[in-house]
Amino acid sequence: SSGINAEWPLRPGDGFPFGQNKDVADGLWNETLSTGVPCIYTSHLEIQAQDFLKDPKVTFGYSSEFTHWCNDNGVDNDDPRCGKVMLSGEMEKVTDEAEVTWSKYGLFTRHPATKNWPVSHGFAFYKLNIQNIFVLDFYGGPTMHLNVTEYLDYKFDW
Repeated sequence: SSGINAEWPLRPGDGFPFGQNKDVADGLWNETLSTGVPCIYTSHLEIQAQDFLKDPKVTFGYSSEFTHWCNDNGVDNDDPRCGKVMLSGEMEKVTDEAEVTWSKYGLFTRHPATKNWPVSHGFAFYKLNIQNIFVLDFYGGPTMHLNVTEYLDYKFDW
């Protein structure tokens, strides 16, 4: 199963961000219907959910290392050439029936253990409403600030 790093603004008194790997899905990895919007399945009992329910602003960080490209090409994960994408925005509970169905399909297929998590813990699907996209793929800092509308309108051609 793959995960992502997400920083959640933890505010139980210390004011430090809280980072946690989370399983995400948007259909299957080669799904032509993917929307580009990451979806998670979490419980209100988890620290990051408690936090984003108070302040929905989060950043998801993805690295090419998740695909093993960097290691396979002799590029260290911390090397800027090991591409990274940061999606920033606000978390929103998925309530639309069609979106819930899509979220179940993606997460339960890619991460089968999640469908057996205890109902009593109040698990629900949440998606990121993307507001900013940064790409780091070479030396010198973020080399690209992607247009969110163009990103969301992109049609995959697998």
